[in-house]
Amino acid sequence: MINIFVHLFLLLAINFSFVHAEVLYTWSQVIPEGKLSVRAIIDNDVCPTAFVDGKETTMLERCDEDNVEKVCELLVQKDVKEININNVQIPTLPKKINKIAFIGDTGCRINMLHQQECNSLEGWPLKKNLDSIALHKPDLIIHVGDYHYRRTKCRDTQKCGSVHGYNAQTWYTDWFEPAKDISQQSPFLFVRGNHEDCNRAHEGWFRYLDPYQFSSEKCENFVPSWFLDIVLMKFFVFDSSSGEDIITTKSDVDAFSKQFNKLTLSDSDKPVWFLTHRPLWRSPKKEFLTFKNHGNLSQIEAFGDDFPSNVAAIVSGHIHIAQILLMDNVPDQIIVGNGGALLHAQDQEHIYRNIEFSYLNGKHYLAHEIKNFFGFGFAVLDLNDHKLIFYNQDNDEIYSAELTEDFRIVADFDHHSR
Repeated sequence: MINIFVHLFLLLAINFSFVHAEVLYTWSQVIPEGKLSVRAIIDNDVCPTAFVDGKETTMLERCDEDNVEKVCELLVQKDVKEININNVQIPTLPKKINKIAFIGDTGCRINMLHQQECNSLEGWPLKKNLDSIALHKPDLIIHVGDYHYRRTKCRDTQKCGSVHGYNAQTWYTDWFEPAKDISQQSPFLFVRGNHEDCNRAHEGWFRYLDPYQFSSEKCENFVPSWFLDIVLMKFFVFDSSSGEDIITTKSDVDAFSKQFNKLTLSDSDKPVWFLTHRPLWRSPKKEFLTFKNHGNLSQIEAFGDDFPSNVAAIVSGHIHIAQILLMDNVPDQIIVGNGGALLHAQDQEHIYRNIEFSYLNGKHYLAHEIKNFFGFGFAVLDLNDHKLIFYNQDNDEIYSAELTEDFRIVADFDHHSR
């Protein structure tokens, strides 16, 4: 008889553990068709129950990694007011989005050449950046790509730890753990970076962050582009993770052109900010006292001269610095790639003027002014005040750009710098 009671007790305990899965991480992200995707990573077999505006709903399995984790998902309309999972409030979107934070290139860089100080908040200040962003209480946070950086084993574990490789633990360490607090405050929009392309951390991208339904089929080089309409303006989300910067292929150019067509076929005249991880134009880098022009020739070849007139700006990462490039006859380029990964090009001048970008395909572009902002940080777009403000990791304002009514950067902005 005692054995029967022991058996029943163990059975109930096991069943209880399955029902009450431990939720490791939760967040919400905007996805196509005006929806909000609520996601959770759990260490058990049963997805948790969510309460959406007071109504009980069971999350569905997005994907399952044997003996590691399960990713659960719940799709809701973006106008829902309250979401709760295991007594944790999940952020929703306000009726009117006024304040948007931008960050990019956030993981801690470990490879054969670079060994970033991942165990130091100063050496890898992603958590400081996110905590500073939280002080602004943004309605939405846009990450312009590159989350996973710990490719190889660190040579000095006291400096950068032992976590590395394309696995769940590296994703937890490089992104989900530092973002755990802010993920309970603001929804995200995620852009795919080249670190998440089909040769690198694509499995994690499609498991966790991709805006579309998960598929176990082979990796897709190009995630379909899509719009996010926030009433006053739109964002066009474009996947440039696989398009090479200098060497172009016909297949890449054709694929980019096809995805770009969604923008040109739109009949909306709302201002648009174009989100793409790889900037079309980026910082000139000094080499032997000359300038070497950088950019992404694949995108330039596909649509560099074809932007509709309502595209007010391009926002990217990829290069680990913050920049504004005021361009002639094409949209201005904004770069926010200083979110935490080891910085690039910190030896440049603060301002360059009248820089010409020339490419082997015969295309030429002119930047009237290029403004560099050094150190780690992020940017905040304030739609009410019509300003784009850059901050450092300690939340000190380092530059404020005024915007027109249609959210273009005011050309004569040098006197606003601080």
